[in-house]
Amino acid sequence: MTLCAPRVKFDLGRLLVVTLTLLCTGLHVSKANDWGYWSENGPDNWPGLCTAGKKQSPIDIVTEDTVRFDLGALKFDRYDFAFSGMVINTGHSVQITLDGVPIHLSGGSLPSIYVLEQMHFHWSAEHTVDGFRHPLELHFVHYDVQYANFSVAAEHENGIVVVAVLFELSNEDNQDLAAILKATELVSQWVGKNMVHIRKKLIPYLLLPKDHTTYYRYQGSLTTPGCQESVMWFIMTEKLTVSETQVNVFKRVMSGDHALKSNYRPTQDLGDRKVYHRLEGYSGTSSFSSSIISNILSIVLVRLLQLSDDF
Repeated sequence: MTLCAPRVKFDLGRLLVVTLTLLCTGLHVSKANDWGYWSENGPDNWPGLCTAGKKQSPIDIVTEDTVRFDLGALKFDRYDFAFSGMVINTGHSVQITLDGVPIHLSGGSLPSIYVLEQMHFHWSAEHTVDGFRHPLELHFVHYDVQYANFSVAAEHENGIVVVAVLFELSNEDNQDLAAILKATELVSQWVGKNMVHIRKKLIPYLLLPKDHTTYYRYQGSLTTPGCQESVMWFIMTEKLTVSETQVNVFKRVMSGDHALKSNYRPTQDLGDRKVYHRLEGYSGTSSFSSSIISNILSIVLVRLLQLSDDF
């Protein structure tokens, strides 16, 4: 059977921006033979800091060993806007890059303001909680605005912030993943060759738990080569849901000549690091910069847009 590439609308300017982003983040499109998740190019054989580092990620979060401390709520600026974006199969993950105005993260005792670089998924989850591994983990990857780009920021202490969201299995599909999963199906067979453009259907706010005030925080690293130890991690305490059918869409993503059935790095030794746990909990006061009315309007808008099959 002859396979044909999906019919995808391209914008040359947008394609160039996304390509540069992939190169700068180090999550570049590859043939999946330079590093991977199994056999001779798997995590046990990743070079440099991945092997020699002392503050590596991910970790197992042992809840009874965490330090309860109020580091303040995270502030998600423009996370409640509806964005267009590009979805690509990098060969190591499914990555989303948003178009338009910058999205910023602050608060949580962060030393600076951080701009969202990209979002990507791991199946199963990379971080475990009390030894339990969830089926899916979403990373919102940010870098410090004082640096020119992600690559530069990754070489500096506290240059990167990743907000991680864990998903637990549900019998029901998560409709907030629908547009991303449809795009994932279109790019799953073509590593880096096609990018699907999603028009005004991506609201990052909907991919965060309602309780966005409680989280675990620790100092760690990127979970892919070169594993730079410049990352402040925030793992949201509350989980989102995903169905097994939806997880299987990710598991069918191709990497080289085989399906990427899993793309998580095993947990690393915590060593003498502390894991802090903020427990204030959800309140009526939003930590998002826009008004509650703006949030509601954005959510209504994306629900209407999801009724359309046209990207």
